Amino acid sequence: MSERFMLSSISNDLLSPEMLGYWNDASLRDVPDDSGIYCVFRAATDPETNVMEVQQLLYVGEHRNVRYALQHHPDNEKWRTYLQPGEELWYSMGLCGHANRERLAAAMIYAHKPRCNAASEYLDHYPFPETTVHIYGKKHKLQSIFTVEHRP
Repeated sequence: MSERFMLSSISNDLLSPEMLGYWNDASLRDVPDDSGIYCVFRAATDPETNVMEVQQLLYVGEHRNVRYALQHHPDNEKWRTYLQPGEELWYSMGLCGHANRERLAAAMIYAHKPRCNAASEYLDHYPFPETTVHIYGKKHKLQSIFTVEHRP
């Protein structure tokens, strides 16, 4: 096997999204309308710093237009049931083209097991080839680097 082919194969199994910013409901219109994955978090004020921070990953999804998906998601009210008084939903996204979007979202769901993805087929099943994910950017409460093996 040539070195060029080996490098190409390795790069096909590595997905490396940059998680962009955090948005709340008031700034949701600023989420890019690009293809990618998105994360929904519970955010609360840290009692020591008095600063609003990400507390828990609630949901991972994917869509060709992340802003649209977040603004019109049918589970929005369900996500809110996990909030305590004074808490907010915060959103993050990682750009990802159509070819790898479902694979990346499946890896994220399989590795993180968000509570609002309880009905997802990817909680205990990963039908894609072994995939290593390297997340960078705004990644609080997300594993930075992980590998998910094929689980039929």
